[in-house]
Amino acid sequence: MEKNLIFPLSCELTVSNVFEEKINIVLYEGITTFIGPNGSGKTQTQKRLRDYLKSKYGNNHVRYLSSNRIGTMEQYRSKINQYNYSSADYQVGNRETKTHRHDIETSAGDFFTMDERKDVYIKIAERLSVLFKRQIFLRWDSGSLKVFFEKDDGRGEYSVVAEASGLINVISILAALYDEEILFLLIDEPEVSLHPQLQAFLLREMKAAVKEYGKTIVLSTHATDFISLNTIEDISHFVFFSENNLPRQVDSSIPEFKSKKLGDFIQRLGHSYKNGFFAKRILLIEGASDLVLCNYLSDRLGYNIDVSGTQIVPTDGKGQFPAAVKLFRTINKDVAILTDLDGFIDDNSIVELFAQSAKAKEIASKHAANSISDMVRNVKTKISGMIIKHIDDMREVYEKHPYWINKKEDDDETKTAKRAMVGMLFCVEDNEISKWQDAEEWKNTKIQIDTVISVLGELGCFVLKKGAIESYYHYVSNNTCVEKPSAAIEEVSNLDGVGFEKIKEYYSDIVTALEFVSTADEIDESLAVKKELLSELALVLGLVKYDKDEKAMYAAIKQAKNNADSLFEYQIIAEENKKGVEVNIKSNILQVTGFPFKIFVGDNVNAVVEDKIRNRMVTVGR
Repeated sequence: MEKNLIFPLSCELTVSNVFEEKINIVLYEGITTFIGPNGSGKTQTQKRLRDYLKSKYGNNHVRYLSSNRIGTMEQYRSKINQYNYSSADYQVGNRETKTHRHDIETSAGDFFTMDERKDVYIKIAERLSVLFKRQIFLRWDSGSLKVFFEKDDGRGEYSVVAEASGLINVISILAALYDEEILFLLIDEPEVSLHPQLQAFLLREMKAAVKEYGKTIVLSTHATDFISLNTIEDISHFVFFSENNLPRQVDSSIPEFKSKKLGDFIQRLGHSYKNGFFAKRILLIEGASDLVLCNYLSDRLGYNIDVSGTQIVPTDGKGQFPAAVKLFRTINKDVAILTDLDGFIDDNSIVELFAQSAKAKEIASKHAANSISDMVRNVKTKISGMIIKHIDDMREVYEKHPYWINKKEDDDETKTAKRAMVGMLFCVEDNEISKWQDAEEWKNTKIQIDTVISVLGELGCFVLKKGAIESYYHYVSNNTCVEKPSAAIEEVSNLDGVGFEKIKEYYSDIVTALEFVSTADEIDESLAVKKELLSELALVLGLVKYDKDEKAMYAAIKQAKNNADSLFEYQIIAEENKKGVEVNIKSNILQVTGFPFKIFVGDNVNAVVEDKIRNRMVTVGR
């Protein structure tokens, strides 16, 4: 079926048991979200929308997932009747059931998809392995499909019914997202059994599926983490339900939504503090501009900080840091801070939040210092001395920094000059510093500052050495220290075409903080693809050697792999009196490069595969 649907799609529905009148739901490209209280008609409307889309676009192109995705599995998870069930006996279904996988509203349909589609299975298996430290196995037993897991701790396999329901929900949704045959995916309450960070991870995967596979998604949710509202235009993607009223969907083009202030306000919406209560660790930042850039970099570079249990929390200024740190540490959360340069230069209140820990004392000893506080004090004394000495002859330099440009009339000029001069040390290259008076002393001072700030970073205290977040901008004016989320939005809007290494270079101090709070490893699908390829390639080359054709190859692979179709295409070739095959991959969704490639009889199979196949860096991988 042609995937180039024309949006918006207007869907006129009759939901007779809920609404007396016909209702119209408009689907926009991407994600449409139903919001409203229980009993307001969201689920019934979603089911009616499912039926409408199936009748219009075909049964196998529409998938509906109910909020109770474990279905009959519950009999094996809980005692719900008088019978005894062994978890090892649970079966997803038989081969006849598999043919209806797109109709099944529970995880069973998605396990059948993983069995049917090797590429979908690899995408799921790699995420389970990297992000959740689990392996998944699908096995046919006496004509029925069974599912097992194994944790990395080596304690052995266990049935799917013993796994956490939240993880099963994640697998179910991901499998439906990656199934390219599904054009419309409707999910009722995807947040079921998921903590906030996993909800954020799933939303990011949904956005990636929309972008990469052209999927249209309809959510019904009660979770704030599935409410993705970034611009005024996004308001059209929400359908608001309330009891005893028809659903309301707002057209974002109305005059009331032309206000720039409203756009900035939408950027500030969120429940970061509350979500932080569910997190393992907190990254405190100063404001909305920092949040815009941090969220973009985290998503773009694939740090998976949500999966690792981290919540980024804006505090509306560094003055709130001490109270926020005390709050989160009181409830046993690890806390890191990303502060502007003035949070380091002006006083020690932020540094002291980290300077007294046992780790701080250990690090200080390695640097031949009594304490981190002493290290900070010494470098600040050095800075003050340099500013007093050069406050006049370096005026042309520090007056170019936003700290000076935006100073107020009653600001202390020496303090402002100190902030601005240190910021300029990290805004210019060393060859420029070489032109300054006392250049070597300034370079030495820069090294000392950088060393101390790096030490603080080991403790979780990160300093924006160039100044404020705006000092890192490359595409909008950085001559401001005033919080302007709209400028941050404009900055990130220019980054989609910029390479990963350049992004890391431009925003190195922010990236360092994000790497610190992210504990999730890189997702590399190429490893699983290589393993799959190596299981076939020696057999294929052996058949080529004896002049077998492609049909014989596929038959041999199917026999060797218990009736499983190959993920790869093989074409017999001959070059310079050498026999071989050209290998391509059938999947469009696996994030690997190197296909197609040629390999010949006598080649080192392991070496060729290792040399050719590489991970393709995308949203989920750094």
